[in-house]
Amino acid sequence: MFSMLTFIQELVLMYMIGLLGYLLRKKGILQSGSEGVLTSLILYVTLPALILYGMDIPFSITSLKHFLWLSLMSFSILTVSSIIAFLTVRRLRAGKLRRNALEGIMIFGNQGFLGVAISYLLFGKNGVLLATLFNFVYLIFIWTYAIYLFARAAETIQWRKVFFNPGILATLLGLILLLLPGTLPHVLQDTLEMLGKPTVPLSMLLIGVLLGGMNAKVLQQFVKDRYLWLASLYKLMLFPLLLLPFYWLSVPFELLTVAVILAGMPSAPTISIFAHQYREDSSYAAAGVAISTLLSIVTIPILYGLLYIIMK
Repeated sequence: MFSMLTFIQELVLMYMIGLLGYLLRKKGILQSGSEGVLTSLILYVTLPALILYGMDIPFSITSLKHFLWLSLMSFSILTVSSIIAFLTVRRLRAGKLRRNALEGIMIFGNQGFLGVAISYLLFGKNGVLLATLFNFVYLIFIWTYAIYLFARAAETIQWRKVFFNPGILATLLGLILLLLPGTLPHVLQDTLEMLGKPTVPLSMLLIGVLLGGMNAKVLQQFVKDRYLWLASLYKLMLFPLLLLPFYWLSVPFELLTVAVILAGMPSAPTISIFAHQYREDSSYAAAGVAISTLLSIVTIPILYGLLYIIMK
């Protein structure tokens, strides 16, 4: 079991990289547009490589059981959180162009970049495998229901772009590798490992750059919005704790830890992208992502600490 002190030390190092990205963006060393380069590098190169590296193991009944457990937990938390978010936002007096963003902030987290990175930090290659298996249902949700949230008023949706993206393709290919009896040749394994490991620092660097590129006055204005704080607390603390009943179903520590930690990831930057694409308040969505990301510095160790105490 990963010790609490070691986890906090490693997490501090990760957020220091995020701080570095923030300072580099503020000082103009990483200029406007650098976030696009970092996103493309992670999305098209390092993250798919890390996913394939983590899923390149011989098929076993244990892996199949893990996939079923993680899929059940992922589907359960996404379904429950979607219902709670829908009912909650309907009771709030948020503006028409902000309601969908609030729902998205509550439901969808940065599981693909930051989630996989922290899982790798916790459990190495096996953590990547478990995170990828947990993200399988999540990917379907975020590329269908998340788009539906913003596109329900739009005339057309480009479904080809929805389903044919690097994250889904890498996951599907990884599932094929997982079902095969053998593994890839060592030279390919080593290549995937070398390409995949930079996902951890690059993800944190990207988060820092995104925060550094935000308009300070606009962010300061949105920080006073109590709806964004409520949405962030739902996302970071309430929803992941809804997975704790699985503890009494004797789910292994690593599986439950990965599920809870990933469910407690800060809101996904994708939400602000969708808001911008469908002409809603993308700045509001980006502020929600920023607030939840900053709060996660505190909430992620709290979640891990609770699991560590309960399952110690």
